[in-house]
Amino acid sequence: MTAPVAYFKVLVCILLGASPAFAGHLGNTDLNPRQTTPGLQLELGELPASTAFSSKAYRLRASGYPRDLVFSVFAKNFVGSFDEVASGFHVDNAGNMILSRTTKTQRLEDMVFGPGPYPRGAAWEVAVASVDRSIAAFARVIPYPIIARGGTCVISLELLSHRGDRFLVTGHGFVPGDDVITESRYDGRVEQKRKRISVDGMLPRHVIAHAAVGLDRSARYTVKSPSCELAVDYEWGEPALIQR
Repeated sequence: MTAPVAYFKVLVCILLGASPAFAGHLGNTDLNPRQTTPGLQLELGELPASTAFSSKAYRLRASGYPRDLVFSVFAKNFVGSFDEVASGFHVDNAGNMILSRTTKTQRLEDMVFGPGPYPRGAAWEVAVASVDRSIAAFARVIPYPIIARGGTCVISLELLSHRGDRFLVTGHGFVPGDDVITESRYDGRVEQKRKRISVDGMLPRHVIAHAAVGLDRSARYTVKSPSCELAVDYEWGEPALIQR
């Protein structure tokens, strides 16, 4: 079944049991990913593409949670805050997080969650937190990445702005100490910069900002190094916010 989260949809399906298990949408909350409880782990595992799901789908695996509390699942889309999408979980004697409302046990890791249609390059976040918000862990994924690979080199752009005009650039797999040339090309503009690869092969993180001059909203970002050359084509502004 589906549950709305701000402007996007969150897909919530129970694979084992097949009957609806959630009473409804319970509103948003002020969960902060920077306040993860030590010792807790939450993982998002992407499922292979399937005709059963028209968009990206994930399983959640939670570990390290105590047995004496009740937990909820929250999701945060690109433009909103964390919204509760499922509730009534607790940890059983085997350490599994299970749904406690149903007569038939449903494990959290047997359920499927997803953002539904979503903008390219935008992050989607999930949290499992206690009802009283005293403990929480978070997981984060970019369902439709803006990414390029060449040999060991990888660059990616993450959409940051709700107006679609700012992107965070990250990269890894480069030769440590290499000098690289980055080039941002859009709307007739070309901007080049020289950057130094870190000792662990990382491209320094930086932000690309776009400003409208004409009507063209297509862009290309290129990184040239002695060992590899990568380029990604993408859209910015309103076209960047289109749900895929």
